[in-house]
Amino acid sequence: ELPFELRKVFDKEEVDVKVEDKKDKVYLSSKKPMFHPFSGHGYRLGSATPRIISKVRDDHQGPDNKRHLPLVPLNDLEPITNIQIWLADGERIIQKFNVSHRISHVRDFITKYQGSEGSVPFTLTTSLPFRELRDETLTLEEAKLQNAVVVQRLRKTTEPFRLLVIKAPDNDYKTAATPDGQLKNEQKNAIKSTRSN
Repeated sequence: ELPFELRKVFDKEEVDVKVEDKKDKVYLSSKKPMFHPFSGHGYRLGSATPRIISKVRDDHQGPDNKRHLPLVPLNDLEPITNIQIWLADGERIIQKFNVSHRISHVRDFITKYQGSEGSVPFTLTTSLPFRELRDETLTLEEAKLQNAVVVQRLRKTTEPFRLLVIKAPDNDYKTAATPDGQLKNEQKNAIKSTRSN
């Protein structure tokens, strides 16, 4: 009788089966080749992407640095944490602080490290989740900044000026700009007169 598995393959009721006796022969098992995942060549999809290199400055680096890290006094009896600071210019620093240090100490460290560049007003934020660190009296422990990333973000110093070049009736070019973007009455009249021409 035809086995059930072979009924699907063959339409006939009878199938010729050839059986060979190989008891005399020694069986040699064929080893399957070992599987090595992710071996071989890789291909990039799309256009080439630039190689991104980020430098992390650690306080263990040698004396050949351009700028030296300011000294942060540490109390060995208190817990110590590493804060990774991402500066606005893209530089990254890892600095040790006590958890009792305040956010203002991190700000002072950045200002001292940057020297004259640190005079630009900036805010401190966390990376993810984004949170602005406004209360600088909090300790690093209270602000939950142990082993965290702090990002320096530059503040906008002035509002952009709205700059208009208008052609006055006497063919002189005048520039009308005020800090809040509002035009003076004489400037409005000059604009109206140029539109009517």
